[in-house]
Amino acid sequence: MDIHRADLAYRRRSLALLGALALLCGLGLWQWRDWLLAVQAHALASPAAEARRWLGLAIAAMLAAPVLPLALWGRSLRRLGRVAADQGRFPPREWKTYRDVRVLRGEVARVWALRSAGMGRVAQIAAGGCAAAASLALFWAKG
Repeated sequence: MDIHRADLAYRRRSLALLGALALLCGLGLWQWRDWLLAVQAHALASPAAEARRWLGLAIAAMLAAPVLPLALWGRSLRRLGRVAADQGRFPPREWKTYRDVRVLRGEVARVWALRSAGMGRVAQIAAGGCAAAASLALFWAKG
């Protein structure tokens, strides 16, 4: 049985980045609440068309936020599937993992490679859907 060894430095860096990202998201939500309160006060004092524009911009921003992360995640998953299929093993040799994992070979590795590539396609399609929905929200806001 072949074992793909974990990279502890990669795990530490990734967890630190994830913690920083969670902190930024918390800060963003806190600011988002204040911004929405300001928009609410502005919308109540403005004509309906102005309120519609602000609401459309807020909806478009919420829909556009996950586009880049989804697209990059999908690209990474598709690359993982392609490299694993080429090498006939999962995970590929040069990929880093959080923990020690057993290396899959043959048909099982091919199935995992196809699954990873398929989930990458799903993530990229979701990114496209979010981008299209954000565009529609912007169109609605201007209309």
